[in-house]
Amino acid sequence: MKKTLAVSILCLISFALGWIFHYTMVKPPLKTKAMQRWELRKTLNLVREKVFDMAIIEEKDMGSYTRRLLRYRWQEFSLEAYLLIPNQQKGKVAPILAIHGHHTTKEDVIGFRRSRFGVDFGLRLVESGFCVLAPDIPFSEDMRIEDHIALNLIMAGTNLTGIRVSYLTALCDYLSSLPFIDQERLGCVGWSMGGALAMYLSALDKRVKVVGISCYFGTYKDIFMRRRHTTDNYIPGILSFGEMADVACLIAPRPLLLEGGEQDPEFPREAFIKGIEGLKKCYKGHEEHLTWQLIPGGHRFEGKGLEEWFKQWL
Repeated sequence: MKKTLAVSILCLISFALGWIFHYTMVKPPLKTKAMQRWELRKTLNLVREKVFDMAIIEEKDMGSYTRRLLRYRWQEFSLEAYLLIPNQQKGKVAPILAIHGHHTTKEDVIGFRRSRFGVDFGLRLVESGFCVLAPDIPFSEDMRIEDHIALNLIMAGTNLTGIRVSYLTALCDYLSSLPFIDQERLGCVGWSMGGALAMYLSALDKRVKVVGISCYFGTYKDIFMRRRHTTDNYIPGILSFGEMADVACLIAPRPLLLEGGEQDPEFPREAFIKGIEGLKKCYKGHEEHLTWQLIPGGHRFEGKGLEEWFKQWL
């Protein structure tokens, strides 16, 4: 009886010591960024397919730049994009992928028409000397169609954001192939949905050297889990990967400019600040590469200092 009790006590002591050793002495290895990118690619279910049948539909001299309307195919989609090329080029020019959000189009981004959201950042950037590609985003024009497709993709175990990021990766391939482009100086900027795509694309594609994200940042739990958003934001398993700041941390230490609205009902100020605090840790030692600002008003683009930011770092 005494022997059995002694063995039991010894087992308990061994278990307790093992538990203490495991949780206080042995630290699990930190995941490398390469491992994190692999996990995020898997979560988004990305594919690699190039654009094809690229054609220039229209070309117009706009004075300081030339505007080309491109038509091409990606997978089974027929899509278009505007390519804005500065006329006064000295050597190869830095390209920027400019991504529109919901309720806006590529025409708004290039200033072809005026948007109430102020998203003419493509026009602003080409007038500052950058080459700008402003593409269509599949299924974004009709919210009802987008919602239906996004829900069906979730049922199939994939997601619409992953399809769009795969498509934008193919456009980066195209941009990098142009002879007048400096492929080592690729930038990306987006507003709202476009900001989400800029974040995921830049987190995964290290070719993107400088990033601007407007009206899309915070935390998943304080934004998408608090109220219903467009269905493209719901990515199966994303919380198993981490929070939004964990995704954006994969951009670090590359220069990143973020802006949020003081009264943005879709991406509340409090969630934005919480996300920034998480992101700051990843830019420790590179604080000058991270800039963020809160703008007056709601869900809109301001881009204060946008051109100077890209000129400084690109």
